[in-house]
Amino acid sequence: MLNNGSSSLGNTNELFEKLLRFNQDTLPLKHINKLINDLTKLLYESDFYDTEIRVGRSENIKTFKAHSNILKARSLYFMTALSDNWAKKFDGIILFEKENISPKIFEVLLL
Repeated sequence: MLNNGSSSLGNTNELFEKLLRFNQDTLPLKHINKLINDLTKLLYESDFYDTEIRVGRSENIKTFKAHSNILKARSLYFMTALSDNWAKKFDGIILFEKENISPKIFEVLLL
């Protein structure tokens, strides 16, 4: 009986250690998920931005407000297009216009 008790205690300790390791491994994922949620919120609700991207033509025009650093970090295209050499700035806001892209397509590209 002592063996079974030791074995059960050993199994319980092993299970407890696995749970601790599991929680340690998932803790960073919890923070990553929070960061992703916060960045998504910035995409849709931010009042603080430094870039306005106007896309579309005629009556199908939409202006997106964005963060140039995030765009540059995610895209080589924006790294170049929003650089000091290319971008137009007015009152601290980068203005970027692309008539040849529809607003719906551009919204998908931003995600």
